[in-house]
This record gives sequence, structure tokens and C-alpha cells, in this order.
Amino acid sequence: MGRRSNTSDSRRYYDWLDYAEADITAALDLSDKEETYLCSAFHCQQAIEKTLKAYFLYEDGYAPDGHNIVFLCRKLSGKYREFEQWIDECIETNNYYIQTRYPPDKPLDITKNKLEYLIRSAKRLFDFTLKQIENDLRREENGNNRTDKGNTKR
Repeated sequence: MGRRSNTSDSRRYYDWLDYAEADITAALDLSDKEETYLCSAFHCQQAIEKTLKAYFLYEDGYAPDGHNIVFLCRKLSGKYREFEQWIDECIETNNYYIQTRYPPDKPLDITKNKLEYLIRSAKRLFDFTLKQIENDLRREENGNNRTDKGNTKR
């Protein structure tokens, strides 16, 4: 049986950005106590995933299924080279999807410094993506319309 597209997920890029921002806030809130570091790291992964999917929706009108942020970032950077710079951060953060949600045989350790790096990476990618979209919308307002957009603007 093949994978099916989730038709209940929003197709509006700005909804995904709102949820990504909420994940960043949750990551920050959970970063105060060592016992919630892994939960915080999970929210960093989620923020990056939702940010990348938001850009897919903005540019193409669809977001691929899946949670592998390395795959998502590489796929984006194939069309939009400016995303190549985020592949290393995605590699660093990708493991915090499954391993943080279920107890592994070998516990996943995370330091405060590593967690701070993950939060910074998620926030920087979010800010970068938001700026890309805002710059594009500004160009459109100034008469440099692009007709290849797959999704309605906010």
C-alpha cells in the first residue's frame, strides 16, 4: 500500500509558519529543565519541518509527506539553492524526531549547549524563510509579479 497524502493538513503556508513559531516557543519554554531537553529538541525538529513545508506550500502549493527534514531541505535546495546552507542544521536536528518521542534502547543524550544550538538553528531557519517570503511578496507588490506560485497569498 502506497503513502497517501494527508488531506486534512492546511494548504496555507502561513498556518504552517504559525505552528512552526509555536514549536520554537515550546522549545524555548522546555529548555529550562534538563528533564525536558529532549522534548525541547523534538520541538526544534518540528519547527524546522513545518518551516520547510511552509516554503514548499508558498512556492509550489503542496508540501511533501514525511518528517525527514534532511530530505525536505535537500528537495527544497534542488529548486531553491538558498536552502543549501541549512542542510547541516537539518542533519544535526533530524535525529530528534523519533528518538525523542519513544524510549530507545540506548538513551539519547543532549547537553544544554547542543540544545541551545538546535533552538538557534530552528529560529534562524524560520527567520530566513519568513524573510524570503516577505521579500518575494514585497517584489510582487512593486509590480514584479511571479506567476508560478502554487498557493494564494495571505
